Amino acid sequence: MSEDMNNTFLDEEEGIIELEDEDGNVTRFEFVDAMEYNGVTYYALVPESDDDEGADQFVVLKEEEVNGEAMLATVDDDDEYSTVGEMFLQRFAELAGYDEDDEEDGE
Repeated sequence: MSEDMNNTFLDEEEGIIELEDEDGNVTRFEFVDAMEYNGVTYYALVPESDDDEGADQFVVLKEEEVNGEAMLATVDDDDEYSTVGEMFLQRFAELAGYDEDDEEDGE
């Protein structure tokens, strides 16, 4: 198995994804969004933290199938990571703009 593959556990009620790396280290991430691009599903995740430091940063992982099991993997290609990251940023900006418009309409 490639070292960039992660075993995952999703707590759907909390929106938390636990990722276990090849060394058995578990890191918790908050699920932000998912999208499909060129037939691949990508996930935007924010590392879970007790403080707000780094809350404006997210990581992009992609879903890959290994031995019939869905796994999350790092995006090694810089161009691919940049393209998908920009798509997520654009979606986040559109959602933020949408919320502001809704508040104005409700007044």
